[in-house]
Amino acid sequence: MGKGEGRERREIMPTFDIHLHTDYYSSCSLMHPKDLIQQAVELGLDGIAITEHGIRWPDDKFAELRRLAEPQGLILINGQEVNTYSRQNGTEGEFLVFGVKKSLGADLPAKELVARVKGEGGILIAAHPYKRSRLNRERYFGVGDLLYELGLDALELYHPHHDEEALEKVRRAMEVLGLPGTGSSDAHKVEDVGAYVTIFENPVQSEEDFIREIRAGRVRGEKRF
Repeated sequence: MGKGEGRERREIMPTFDIHLHTDYYSSCSLMHPKDLIQQAVELGLDGIAITEHGIRWPDDKFAELRRLAEPQGLILINGQEVNTYSRQNGTEGEFLVFGVKKSLGADLPAKELVARVKGEGGILIAAHPYKRSRLNRERYFGVGDLLYELGLDALELYHPHHDEEALEKVRRAMEVLGLPGTGSSDAHKVEDVGAYVTIFENPVQSEEDFIREIRAGRVRGEKRF
């Protein structure tokens, strides 16, 4: 493959890590936002999505990050990871949310979260749906089979805590529901960034592009290292 051909292919099929936490708003993360941006650039990623726990970065602060990233050719997407809870089921999993302009906190029931996000024109991806609970191996830290009832836009397929059994369960759900599978590192430290990624079939230059392509299913997950 010649140099020009490789560049053309990358422009057509951008590579994003779409599930990342920084130490600015996620207390569990050890990664500074500037270090995240630099690592993503060095890895040759086309874009990243920052998804703090229950918090969407304020627009003014996120604009500051974009000013650092965009001159280096890196697209930034502002999202959040939302934990859900109901009295009936207890924890109902975590979801990557994009297209909602306010922080959603935690502990909404999953169906209520889906209705709210869809009502605002956003999308939801089930984060690590079949990641096993550390406290009870019979339960999932993700949404588990409840995902079949929710009307989601995508499922996180490739994730560092998805074993072969989890991958098979997600693939089965993707087939039944007709949903795409994404990939993301869920990185909390800089060396984990980009281990799992989402490949887009078409160029992505904005949040609108990002949401449209995921909603249309024109994405796929991939493990990089």
